[in-house]
Amino acid sequence: MADIEIRARAFWTDVEGDSLAVGFAASEDPEDGYVVFEGRPGDRKGLYLEVSDEIFAAKDAVEAVAFTDEGFVVTIRPSMQAKLGMVAEVAVFVGAEDADGQAALAVLRRLVG
Repeated sequence: MADIEIRARAFWTDVEGDSLAVGFAASEDPEDGYVVFEGRPGDRKGLYLEVSDEIFAAKDAVEAVAFTDEGFVVTIRPSMQAKLGMVAEVAVFVGAEDADGQAALAVLRRLVG
């Protein structure tokens, strides 16, 4: 079981040149929990991850992103878990029928390859 679970209902994407950004949130209120990724496809060391607060953010923190039928699970590198509030895994659930959520997942797939 993941340390944080987000049932995403709000999504954000931005594509600017070769930089991509994508966010998944439980609601429009950031207090309800979110995860944001920013970077360039293929640049795992430069990938920025933020989990529910900008104080829990870092580059080069993502060990893996495993996509599932229900969304994805982010695994945090052990050496970066303290920087991210001792979080080891974040599970994000996206409804299969949610077009915005599926579009955000597509951007995330491009970003993390």
